Amino acid sequence: MRTPLLQRLYEEFDIDNLPLQQHGKTSDALGKLYEKYIIEIFKNMDSISTLHSNEYPQEKDIIQKFLDIKNITFTDISNISSSDHDLGRTIAGGSPKTDVVITLTLHGQPPLCIPLNIKASSKNKVSIAEYDAETICTSVGIPDGELKDLIFKHQNDQSAKNFTFLQKQRLTELLKPYRKEFIRWCITLNSQPSQENILYPDLLIRFKVINREFVSVEMCDIETYIDTKIAAAEKRNSGFGTGLSWTYASGSGSKKMQFKG
Repeated sequence: MRTPLLQRLYEEFDIDNLPLQQHGKTSDALGKLYEKYIIEIFKNMDSISTLHSNEYPQEKDIIQKFLDIKNITFTDISNISSSDHDLGRTIAGGSPKTDVVITLTLHGQPPLCIPLNIKASSKNKVSIAEYDAETICTSVGIPDGELKDLIFKHQNDQSAKNFTFLQKQRLTELLKPYRKEFIRWCITLNSQPSQENILYPDLLIRFKVINREFVSVEMCDIETYIDTKIAAAEKRNSGFGTGLSWTYASGSGSKKMQFKG
């Protein structure tokens, strides 16, 4: 629902005057809107103190999900702030996957930096990475050989449509030792676990938005996301063991791969 805070943001981003279909300009605006929604909720102690009440059940639910993931209570917090400024650049010089950073201070402890990746979509899976096969293999630590060749084949063919059953099986088998690093890199651009580095998200926030309206929100940490994807992949034999959808970046020809999750 549109709470008073959301309504103010919908007016600020002029959402009601954008196309109803959630792509292009509308999708971009909703993405920025929901990033600012998180910034506004967690911007300071006054904000979360006001919104963490039964008078604002939607915002309270978002705050409570955050507290539960961090395994803290509201009274543990002595200070909090949020920002989307000065996020820096990745080692490769690109934009980080971090959209917003929450700075959290608990009583008697130093401040914690919690980078967030935020998406708003009507789809169950959203694009999380668009890169060329060489960058992917280098970043994940996949050496020259059969696995790398199969990943390049997927990129060049723009799908697994030309794969034999054995090639699909081999890609799944050979990728298995790299699955966690592969998924983690796709979602954070860092194949190794990290904490409190603003370039690499620690938490994912996913807003379900249908016909431009808020429906629900989910939140999880990176390692839980990875474990969930792998568990789902093992049940459904999906994404060559990663649980991600493998496709190609629109307009890139056979030069980039796209992953959705």
